[in-house]
Amino acid sequence: MAPLTRSDIGRQSTFAWVAILALLAMAGWFWGLEKHAAAQGTLASLAGCLGLILPPRERMEVLPWRVRALPRGLDAVPVLATLVVSPGYGLNWFYGANPYDEAVHLLNGLLAGLVFAALLQADGTPRGALRLAATTAGLGLLLGSGWEVFEWATGLIGDWTDTWTDVALTAGGATLAAAWAGVRHPRPERSAIAPDPAEEAEAPAQ
Repeated sequence: MAPLTRSDIGRQSTFAWVAILALLAMAGWFWGLEKHAAAQGTLASLAGCLGLILPPRERMEVLPWRVRALPRGLDAVPVLATLVVSPGYGLNWFYGANPYDEAVHLLNGLLAGLVFAALLQADGTPRGALRLAATTAGLGLLLGSGWEVFEWATGLIGDWTDTWTDVALTAGGATLAAAWAGVRHPRPERSAIAPDPAEEAEAPAQ
């Protein structure tokens, strides 16, 4: 398989590229403020975002089909999440008496919820907003808990109240986004990459 073709580049989300440029500008801003470590960390995050959105996932059969079916419009999600988080570390906005930390967890939960909902809806199975929200709430809890474990392992964590509120906000944001997706697309279109249900049913007999 060719690593990256002209056709693959054409599939990329324009909004994701705009967000990439904004992230690059943020790195330059940090550098101008002589916060070199923050600038370097932002550039490293930018490279990670490119590693997520550049590969031609539609053709990468090693990936789960739901991941390959993710709409390219969601390419901007990891970049936007990084844009939201970077000032917190670069400018120490996570510390002090302000709602920035809570806002970050809620917003990133919303972004994650859009991805979770798209993964679930890729098979075209109708799911009501409540069912979609309930499933995504569990995924949001896992995501929030995993992030808090990372914060604990790296020494970023605050007290215990910070931990449970962050998890709750992440899960809550994901739940709200999934409920919105369920209301907006109660009968989603089945992805062309989705396996044929008839073939799946026959597979054990082969």
